[in-house]
Amino acid sequence: MHHSLQARGNNGNGASRNPRLLEGVLSNVVLFRGIAQRQLCDLAARSRALHCRRGTTICPQGQCQPGLFALAYGQVKLAFRGPDGDERVLRIVGPADSFGLAVALLGRPLPYDAVALDDTFLVMVPTGAVLALVENDPRFMRTVLNSLAERTVALLGEVESGALQCGVQRLASYLDSLAVPNGHDGTFTARLPATKTVVASRLGVKKETLSRMLRELARKGLIAVEQREIAILDRLGLVAVARQET
Repeated sequence: MHHSLQARGNNGNGASRNPRLLEGVLSNVVLFRGIAQRQLCDLAARSRALHCRRGTTICPQGQCQPGLFALAYGQVKLAFRGPDGDERVLRIVGPADSFGLAVALLGRPLPYDAVALDDTFLVMVPTGAVLALVENDPRFMRTVLNSLAERTVALLGEVESGALQCGVQRLASYLDSLAVPNGHDGTFTARLPATKTVVASRLGVKKETLSRMLRELARKGLIAVEQREIAILDRLGLVAVARQET
């Protein structure tokens, strides 16, 4: 059962009134990198921190946000929920990332639930503070435009993937997007950012289907699975599956 943000969101340790802490968090967020220190101080003074326990609904679907949310640590899933309770994870947000920019700027209700997957520390930046930066700093305005454009392109890619790719293709593409070099030996690893249930929802499949597809890729010698750690044994082969070249 999800906790209420109002009841559980802030742990009362004074973090929301610590401008130095908020400055440190915001300076690491991709969206705010490069803004002047004076602007960063002003953002921090107008923002507030939220400590959310795992399972907390940070902002429910249908509610208007007071601003955008930036993560210091933890993870947040953005998920659509149907009337029958079925869930489709749109995105998993991690440290130094943010969410809710577009709907905050438009003043529209959130189209998804934002739920903490882990104990999470966020900073809520009011819409007015973001708009003031947009109006007074052309560089930041371009950063916002680029961020919104990138999310649009990513969503178009999701639509294409869901419409034209089978489940194993989507999984192969997803694992390739998570791949990071494993030392200096030319190999790669991918760590699933959440539980298999959440990742399966992210890919639009059932948990059992995800497990079956992982076994299928492992049988082909493309990956080796150790819980959430995925060793990518043949990245070119994995990309070929994503492109349906095998």
